[in-house]
Amino acid sequence: MTRALLLAGVILAAGAAWWSGAYAHASPEQVAGLVGRAGLWGPAAFVALFVGAELIHFPGVLFVFAAAALWPARVAIPTAYLGALLASVTVFALARRVVPASALDRLPARVRRYESLLETHGLLTVLGLRLVLFMLPTVHWLLGASRVSPRDFMVGTALGLLPGVVGLTLLGRHAADHWDAAQPWLLGGAALVVALALLRESAARRRGPHQDLDRLG
Repeated sequence: MTRALLLAGVILAAGAAWWSGAYAHASPEQVAGLVGRAGLWGPAAFVALFVGAELIHFPGVLFVFAAAALWPARVAIPTAYLGALLASVTVFALARRVVPASALDRLPARVRRYESLLETHGLLTVLGLRLVLFMLPTVHWLLGASRVSPRDFMVGTALGLLPGVVGLTLLGRHAADHWDAAQPWLLGGAALVVALALLRESAARRRGPHQDLDRLG
């Protein structure tokens, strides 16, 4: 019952955000404005917003750019890093609580292959996913639903997110000023990474039978 209520709450919150237009109109400037009104409590408000936004699939990079617009790098980097870590851990814990283990059996074969890697090489797989896909919300949920150990998740996430947080924060003030122009490139880049992974998987499947015949020959 608790699992169903939690999942329903997340779905309803995400639906409300979509219906209200929050996804379409969210920008680093809006986040910075909300946090700025919190005064001295700004960093705490930022982290809380970051966690809540990741639960309903807002892009984490939005908050990293907002941190860069709000504070100098020496404050923005640790604040954004803390927010990213807490957001990742919160969604991971929630996914582990609400997603049934049987859901993994319904995933496509290419996704189940990563599940196997997460069991046998959890730390390196999480690290690679974070370095490439950073704070993509779907990654939090998939990792939470997987059998990766909490230790491998924590260490891989902590190490894998740091380069992205530092780099995006240092570049973020310019990006925040031009979010409308940067957003399609960021989404396109994420789509390109996914498309390349799918193409690689498809090519590997096509090569498989030929390689087996070569070995028999």
